[in-house]
Amino acid sequence: MWIGLLGIIGCYGISIALIHLLFGVRNKRDQKPTNVVLVTKNNQNQIEWVIRSMFFFSRIKGKQVKATIIDEGSSDETREIIERLSQTHALEFRIQTDFDAIDRFLREHDDDPVVLIHLSDREDLVRVPV
Repeated sequence: MWIGLLGIIGCYGISIALIHLLFGVRNKRDQKPTNVVLVTKNNQNQIEWVIRSMFFFSRIKGKQVKATIIDEGSSDETREIIERLSQTHALEFRIQTDFDAIDRFLREHDDDPVVLIHLSDREDLVRVPV
């Protein structure tokens, strides 16, 4: 009796795992990664937490995220933190040398889903896709 019950539960568990696997593969194939643009200047206290939590929660939710960080001339350790994190996360790091850099980036990625976040603005932090 116990063997039959365990067999039924095992088949049920395997079928649920296969359905989740098939739907997960299909959703990842159809989904474009969201490009999150983080504009920063002297945000050494926030930048690591924002990047790590963004990638952690995107993995949990099964969403693909790319991050582009535009630095507006930080004088603290923000650049060093970003360079260290770029070794383990999919980050693109740019140093803004002109005022048109953000607009040019948005024009280049006009067809892609882009979320623009200024880390110095607390209201923008709510829009971090976590």
